[in-house]
Amino acid sequence: MLISREKRKTNIAEYILYMWQVEDTIRAFGFDIDKLAGELIDRYDQPPEVRKEIREWNENIAAQMKMENVVEAGHIQPLKNIVNELYDLHLFLLRQPSESLYSEMFARVLPLIREMDVRQGGTAENEIETCLNAVYVYMMMRLKKVHVSTETNRAMEQFIRFLAILSKKFREMEESRNGLPT
Repeated sequence: MLISREKRKTNIAEYILYMWQVEDTIRAFGFDIDKLAGELIDRYDQPPEVRKEIREWNENIAAQMKMENVVEAGHIQPLKNIVNELYDLHLFLLRQPSESLYSEMFARVLPLIREMDVRQGGTAENEIETCLNAVYVYMMMRLKKVHVSTETNRAMEQFIRFLAILSKKFREMEESRNGLPT
């Protein structure tokens, strides 16, 4: 919860990836929040009231996952909405003559996105979701210490750079929407 708040403010792609990890953690604990609290939350170096708030936050996410029937797989609607918002921003940026550097970067990464979409079985809604899915799987492989080829590492570096730029544009858009200086 604390991490998600910070990531939501600073890097929307990292926020999405973090929240997907939260969903998977809840699934890994079989939606047993008591077990999740005992194994993870209670070990946080936080005051009891913060740990209680984190527990309630996880309970709310678990309840939403059940309500939206994403118990086995998938993502809750607020996360889908953010991915769609990122995609809309992406399309907007591609149409802006002033964003030629963004368009060029996307053109360089597009063949990798298409290749990854084929590998993922064409299940993603759009190119941004394909990138996020790929980076998420990559993160999980690295956590599990699974060997990753040099070619895959290079592709992921490009996806990560691309998503970082899109995330920066997203933050700028939100700040301008809220009347904050960019």
